Amino acid sequence: MTYNINSNNAISIAAAEAGVSRTENASAVMEGGLWCVEFMADELWYCCYVDAETGEVPGLSFAPCPVESYPGVEERAFCEDRAA
Repeated sequence: MTYNINSNNAISIAAAEAGVSRTENASAVMEGGLWCVEFMADELWYCCYVDAETGEVPGLSFAPCPVESYPGVEERAFCEDRAA
């Protein structure tokens, strides 16, 4: 299936939804028609879902990064919980 939103677009949409202009360690993985986007910004770790067809954001969460590891936080699995 071809989607309108690619991984780079999904990262940009997620950053805009979070209200940040710069992200670090951004990644996007397709999960059932949604991009699961994870990134760091302003000492927070974000997980955002972006609809691959419409670009809508059905879910966004964030948590503080451990101070001792910022900005090099290890990979996390915040996107294991699915957006409602």
